[in-house]
Amino acid sequence: MEGKTALREKVILGVLVLLLITGGAWRAVDIYRDPGPEIMRVDHYETGGQPEEVPEPALISVHLVGAVNSPGVYQLPEGSRVYELLELGGGFTGEADRESLNQARPLLDGEQVYVHLVGENPPSDQGGATALININRASESELTALPGIGEVRAAQIVQHREKHGYFKVKEDIMDVGGIGQATFDNFADMITIY
Repeated sequence: MEGKTALREKVILGVLVLLLITGGAWRAVDIYRDPGPEIMRVDHYETGGQPEEVPEPALISVHLVGAVNSPGVYQLPEGSRVYELLELGGGFTGEADRESLNQARPLLDGEQVYVHLVGENPPSDQGGATALININRASESELTALPGIGEVRAAQIVQHREKHGYFKVKEDIMDVGGIGQATFDNFADMITIY
């Protein structure tokens, strides 16, 4: 009987050794296996444990009129584009001239966006007066219509606008080299930024 007990103990001992070897091998394989990307939680807190305040984007107000489903004044985040305004205004009506408007153009605070009807020409005069020249959108040739602005100065205005962005107020055009107060005074009533 003692022989059977010794054999049983050897079998149990062998199974335990085999389990230990298998467990060690399993652990070794698990260590060298690619763990994949490590996921980390990153908290954005300033010192003192207070959550970082994300500033609210500045809002601009834009007046949408013409061939749109819901004309009106809309507030959008600064840097918004015409297509975003059109989405807020319910989109074009069936009679809208979709090609008359640059939908990728950035919007300015206080401007009016007019969506023309198919076949409608933009108004060329306002109450008998000459239309204002939009210094934020006018081409070089349109800018040469201003007194004291020749081809070279018009090109400088366009380059300044492309480099620094739209003029915020009419007087910002004096930031362009060669345009001083006297030149500005000659055409101030002929320009707009909207």
